Amino acid sequence: MDRVEEFIQIYNDLDREIKNALKLNNSIFHVKALEIMSKKNDLIAQNLELLKQYARLRNCIVHDTVTGVKGAIAVPLPEVIEHYRSVLNRFRNPLTVYDICTHRSKMLVATPDSLILDITDAMENLLISRVPLLDNEAVVGVFNGHVLIHYLASTKKCLLSNNTLMKDLKEFTELESHRKEQFLFVNKTLNIYEAKNYFKDRNRDQHRLIGLFITSDGTKDGKLLGLLTEWDLYNKLG
Repeated sequence: MDRVEEFIQIYNDLDREIKNALKLNNSIFHVKALEIMSKKNDLIAQNLELLKQYARLRNCIVHDTVTGVKGAIAVPLPEVIEHYRSVLNRFRNPLTVYDICTHRSKMLVATPDSLILDITDAMENLLISRVPLLDNEAVVGVFNGHVLIHYLASTKKCLLSNNTLMKDLKEFTELESHRKEQFLFVNKTLNIYEAKNYFKDRNRDQHRLIGLFITSDGTKDGKLLGLLTEWDLYNKLG
């Protein structure tokens, strides 16, 4: 298959995928379908102008001719085909939150019986600001600096015992206690474009969305599989 044939094939495949996803009639123009999909899909939205250019190039190749010249009047560059195919593949198989999250095996976590001083030492060494609190591998809370401040303020003491445990701070580590921060639970199959929409709405009800906990069943009762933050979305994707 030469570059012209490959380009036309990608165009046809993307056109079919988009129209099937939108349940559109084949009589709808490709550019119109792109515009409709761009309002629902960040990948198409981010590449919309280029995809429109590719559509115009396709029309030139298919419909335009030059007297005395056989074959297509233009041949797409290899990098154009590479990008076009990349968009098609990412549309067909979008990355999921699990693909780019920090997996459970690489996370610093605590349990109700963890010593506070052990966790704070690890946080300092690893430059981590928040630690999930797990009970039977389910997230039951989050520990951070604010938790410590609230705890110390409530006890009227500016110190911690060497024996202070996470469960001693339960009142402050529970997710409901993080009044200005929000954590949501999602399934591992959630795609990254849908995840971005969660973060776009992060200031809803004056709660900032800090991260998405990915669990085995997508609920707070499931086993923790990983954590996705906004940083992951905008730095791991390149």
